[in-house]
Amino acid sequence: MADTVTGPEVLQENDKRVVLKIVVESDGDGSTTVFFDSSARLVNGAASLGTLQRIWYSSQGGDGGDSYVRMDEEDNNGDIPIIGLTGSGYWDFREFGGLKTDKSANSNQSDVNLVVPSTADAGNMYTVIAEFKKLY
Repeated sequence: MADTVTGPEVLQENDKRVVLKIVVESDGDGSTTVFFDSSARLVNGAASLGTLQRIWYSSQGGDGGDSYVRMDEEDNNGDIPIIGLTGSGYWDFREFGGLKTDKSANSNQSDVNLVVPSTADAGNMYTVIAEFKKLY
Protein backbone atom coordinates (compact mmCIF):
# COMPACT_ATOMS: atom_id res chain seq x y z
CA MET A 1 0.00 0.00 0.00
CA ALA A 2 0.95 3.64 -0.16
CA ASP A 3 -0.20 6.80 1.51
CA THR A 4 -2.93 8.70 -0.29
CA VAL A 5 -1.41 12.09 -1.14
CA THR A 6 -3.36 15.03 -2.55
CA GLY A 7 -1.02 17.78 -3.65
CA PRO A 8 1.02 19.68 -3.23
CA GLU A 9 -1.49 22.10 -4.70
CA VAL A 10 -0.52 25.67 -5.50
CA LEU A 11 -3.09 27.95 -3.84
CA GLN A 12 -1.31 31.18 -4.81
CA GLU A 13 1.99 31.98 -6.48
CA ASN A 14 3.81 35.05 -7.72
CA ASP A 15 7.45 36.11 -8.09
CA LYS A 16 7.83 36.69 -4.33
CA ARG A 17 5.96 33.86 -2.64
CA VAL A 18 4.06 30.62 -3.02
CA VAL A 19 1.31 29.10 -0.86
CA LEU A 20 1.06 25.32 -1.05
CA LYS A 21 -1.43 22.80 0.35
CA ILE A 22 -1.00 19.06 0.86
CA VAL A 23 -3.23 16.39 2.41
CA VAL A 24 -1.88 12.96 3.31
CA GLU A 25 -3.86 9.94 4.53
CA SER A 26 -1.43 7.47 6.09
CA ASP A 27 -1.38 3.76 5.31
CA GLY A 28 0.57 3.14 8.54
CA ASP A 29 3.97 2.66 6.88
CA GLY A 30 5.21 6.27 6.75
CA SER A 31 6.10 8.31 3.69
CA THR A 32 8.10 11.22 2.31
CA THR A 33 6.61 13.62 -0.26
CA VAL A 34 8.31 16.61 -1.88
CA PHE A 35 6.30 19.63 -0.71
CA PHE A 36 8.33 22.68 -1.84
CA ASP A 37 10.29 21.79 -4.99
CA SER A 38 12.82 24.59 -5.47
CA SER A 39 13.52 23.61 -9.10
CA ALA A 40 9.79 24.02 -9.89
CA ARG A 41 9.74 27.57 -8.48
CA LEU A 42 11.52 29.29 -11.37
CA VAL A 43 11.74 33.03 -11.90
CA ASN A 44 13.84 34.40 -14.74
CA GLY A 45 15.11 30.85 -15.30
CA ALA A 46 16.58 30.46 -11.81
CA ALA A 47 15.40 28.08 -9.09
CA SER A 48 14.26 29.73 -5.91
CA LEU A 49 15.16 28.94 -2.33
CA GLY A 50 12.28 28.84 0.12
CA THR A 51 11.90 30.50 3.49
CA LEU A 52 8.92 29.24 5.49
CA GLN A 53 6.84 32.29 6.45
CA ARG A 54 3.56 30.88 7.82
CA ILE A 55 2.03 27.47 8.31
CA TRP A 56 -1.46 26.18 9.04
CA TYR A 57 -1.72 22.51 9.95
CA SER A 58 -3.84 19.68 11.28
CA SER A 59 -1.95 16.56 12.29
CA GLN A 60 -4.13 13.76 13.61
CA GLY A 61 -2.40 12.20 16.62
CA GLY A 62 -3.49 8.58 16.18
CA ASP A 63 -4.00 6.01 18.88
CA GLY A 64 -1.98 7.09 21.90
CA GLY A 65 -0.94 10.38 20.30
CA ASP A 66 2.35 8.85 19.09
CA SER A 67 2.27 10.35 15.59
CA TYR A 68 3.17 13.67 14.03
CA VAL A 69 4.16 15.11 10.66
CA ARG A 70 7.50 16.79 9.99
CA MET A 71 8.95 19.11 7.36
CA ASP A 72 12.55 18.36 6.38
CA GLU A 73 15.03 20.00 4.06
CA GLU A 74 16.20 17.35 1.62
CA ASP A 75 19.89 16.59 1.98
CA ASN A 76 22.04 13.82 0.49
CA ASN A 77 23.81 13.33 3.83
CA GLY A 78 20.60 12.96 5.87
CA ASP A 79 17.58 15.25 5.78
CA ILE A 80 17.60 18.32 8.02
CA PRO A 81 14.46 18.76 10.18
CA ILE A 82 12.80 22.17 9.81
CA ILE A 83 9.71 21.81 11.99
CA GLY A 84 7.59 19.12 13.64
CA LEU A 85 3.80 19.45 13.73
CA THR A 86 1.46 17.82 16.24
CA GLY A 87 -2.20 18.62 16.85
CA SER A 88 -3.46 21.58 14.86
CA GLY A 89 -2.54 25.23 14.71
CA TYR A 90 -0.97 28.20 12.96
CA TRP A 91 2.54 29.61 13.22
CA ASP A 92 3.77 32.91 11.79
CA PHE A 93 7.54 33.34 11.38
CA ARG A 94 7.48 36.59 9.36
CA GLU A 95 8.53 38.81 12.27
CA PHE A 96 12.08 37.44 12.12
CA GLY A 97 12.29 36.66 8.40
CA GLY A 98 11.00 33.09 8.39
CA LEU A 99 12.59 29.67 8.81
CA LYS A 100 15.33 29.33 6.21
CA THR A 101 15.41 26.04 4.36
CA ASP A 102 18.64 26.51 2.44
CA LYS A 103 21.24 25.15 4.86
CA SER A 104 22.45 22.29 2.65
CA ALA A 105 25.32 22.49 0.17
CA ASN A 106 23.93 19.62 -1.90
CA SER A 107 22.43 20.06 -5.36
CA ASN A 108 18.88 19.47 -4.12
CA GLN A 109 19.07 22.12 -1.41
CA SER A 110 15.86 23.85 -0.42
CA ASP A 111 13.54 21.07 -1.51
CA VAL A 112 11.23 20.67 1.47
CA ASN A 113 9.73 17.24 2.16
CA LEU A 114 6.66 16.41 4.21
CA VAL A 115 7.48 13.32 6.26
CA VAL A 116 4.85 11.06 7.84
CA PRO A 117 6.68 8.73 10.26
CA SER A 118 6.19 4.97 10.36
CA THR A 119 4.49 5.37 13.77
CA ALA A 120 1.47 6.90 12.01
CA ASP A 121 -1.68 4.83 12.24
CA ALA A 122 -3.39 3.75 9.03
CA GLY A 123 -6.10 6.28 8.25
CA ASN A 124 -4.47 9.25 10.04
CA MET A 125 -4.94 12.50 8.12
CA TYR A 126 -2.38 15.31 7.81
CA THR A 127 -3.21 18.67 6.23
CA VAL A 128 -0.57 21.37 5.78
CA ILE A 129 -0.86 24.78 4.15
CA ALA A 130 2.41 26.68 4.02
CA GLU A 131 3.54 30.03 2.69
CA PHE A 132 7.11 30.25 1.42
CA LYS A 133 8.98 33.40 0.49
CA LYS A 134 11.05 32.89 -2.64
CA LEU A 135 14.73 33.82 -2.51
CA TYR A 136 17.01 33.92 -5.55
